[in-house]
Amino acid sequence: QIKMAKSKRVRLQLEVTFASLEAKSNFERRLEAARVLLTPPGHKLDTYGLLNRLLECIEKSTEPGRRSEAPARLSGSFLASEGVFTGDKNTTDQSLFVVERATFSDLCQGLMEPCACRNSPFWSIESFVQKGHVGRVLFRCQHCRRSTRVWSSSRILSGYYIANQKMVHAFTCAGILPRQYIRFSQFAEMGAVHERYIHNMYIARLYCDVVNNAAEESMSRAVEDIKGLPSYEINGEWVITDARHDSTANAYHSTVPCLSGSTHRIVGICTVSQQEHRVAQTRELECTKLVLPAVLARGLVVSEVAHDYQPAVTKFVTDELKCLNSYDTWHGTKNVAKMMGKIAKGKVSCKDVTWFPQLADKMKCTKVHLYWCMRNCDGTAEDLQVRILNISNHYQGNHLSCHQDSPCRSPLYECKKVKLTNPMAIDVYSKTLKKTLIYRYAKYYCRCRDTFWVESFNHQLLSYLPKRIHFGTRTFVMRMYLAVMDWNENTQRSYTSERFCPVLRRPDRHIASKVLVAKKFNFVRNVWQKYVAQCRYSLQPLLGAEPESESLETIEIPDPFEEDGDVVSEDDEMLCEDDEMLG
Repeated sequence: QIKMAKSKRVRLQLEVTFASLEAKSNFERRLEAARVLLTPPGHKLDTYGLLNRLLECIEKSTEPGRRSEAPARLSGSFLASEGVFTGDKNTTDQSLFVVERATFSDLCQGLMEPCACRNSPFWSIESFVQKGHVGRVLFRCQHCRRSTRVWSSSRILSGYYIANQKMVHAFTCAGILPRQYIRFSQFAEMGAVHERYIHNMYIARLYCDVVNNAAEESMSRAVEDIKGLPSYEINGEWVITDARHDSTANAYHSTVPCLSGSTHRIVGICTVSQQEHRVAQTRELECTKLVLPAVLARGLVVSEVAHDYQPAVTKFVTDELKCLNSYDTWHGTKNVAKMMGKIAKGKVSCKDVTWFPQLADKMKCTKVHLYWCMRNCDGTAEDLQVRILNISNHYQGNHLSCHQDSPCRSPLYECKKVKLTNPMAIDVYSKTLKKTLIYRYAKYYCRCRDTFWVESFNHQLLSYLPKRIHFGTRTFVMRMYLAVMDWNENTQRSYTSERFCPVLRRPDRHIASKVLVAKKFNFVRNVWQKYVAQCRYSLQPLLGAEPESESLETIEIPDPFEEDGDVVSEDDEMLCEDDEMLG
């Protein structure tokens, strides 16, 4: 009797771990659904057969140059290879275009409509051409070969595609330069519009005017918010101004923003170009003479104006506007360390003659003490001057005139600085304190105002108006107003938490930094809605609509930067002047 040897079967056990029973039941349900789809009629698939069929489907779907067969379309996708990129050289460099949701719905509905020949709908792509970011397709009926239909991926607004106009609006509000936008679009192969098209939209289609009007409304709302504050009815409002030049030397544009001291929002802004005032160094006064009356014209009662040390501006504020004038504290103390260096260090031969070792450790603390004096005086120039002169007495060990809450009034207090005992050092130190701007112009520093917020706004302006680029006046003003709306919407927003960051100069120290909530950009949608309304009601009678029935058979693929209706008047200023690089 011959015994047949039984073949040994190899066992592979897979372990699947689920987070919950619900996830396990969902997986089992999907697995059974796949088993039903992949099981041939009259057969039965075990677990090995099911996994084998799944792997075969994946291999077929990822095979280059082949479309997935019907059993492999588990998701019912209309895309070849289930939408998975297979690395085919013919599909590697596919161009992109922008599609509106409304036009995409029209395409899906139009492909289901039958032709005039009354056969079942079967449309094929005859030709494709790209207009900026918009794709235009000519479909032809495959039955009669006579009927054609045209579809564009964007609707038309006053003769121009909405998608192209919205792309210009988007990169402008983001602070991107036109040349940067064009390079980005070229590299992404998504089409682009030419600089002349952008300029035509800015000027001829009044986009700049729409932005300017929206910014004026933003500043008017900021004024109304200030009027609702309890302190406004009693003291009015104090504002901050400071000049900002568009380049480091020989500036063509100079801007002076006016910020509220209470809400830190911009209530007025003015720009003066070189054509209006030749000298950049004295242009701040001309801007101030324009921006402050404009703020007063909005109905805001301005009681005080704070700015950096500019005597000409001070004369205008006090004599013509009859307002209180204040100087920025930082500009008043920035030269104190330099003045102290002349009497605290020097040559050995001049020791105790022009400089004194007892003053060597008082360079930085003198500046801090001046800040303390401005912050804690009672708002009068006389009290501020008395406190500044008391700095010398403090370092001599005489604390009778020091503030009553100061730690030095305690009997156990020991000063960490070297005590002043040299009469000549005391005399020179007192004379140096009297030479500071804070002592000489105490009436302008006694209210302890600073221009920190306007400096912060000028820093944000770099995102919209980089100093290495020269802009034309209209483009410069438009981008400046975009920065104004961005600032007014996001300044002083709340924070979610705090984090402690190390100080660069003192790694052993950590300072608290607020984690602010995300910025909002509602002004972008507001500007777009105003622009659409402007085009619909103002430009529609002037601009002819693009013929939608134009056949694409006679259209050759144009330069990707040209757009239908891209006509610019010879009298228009070219945008290349607005965006010319200087550095």
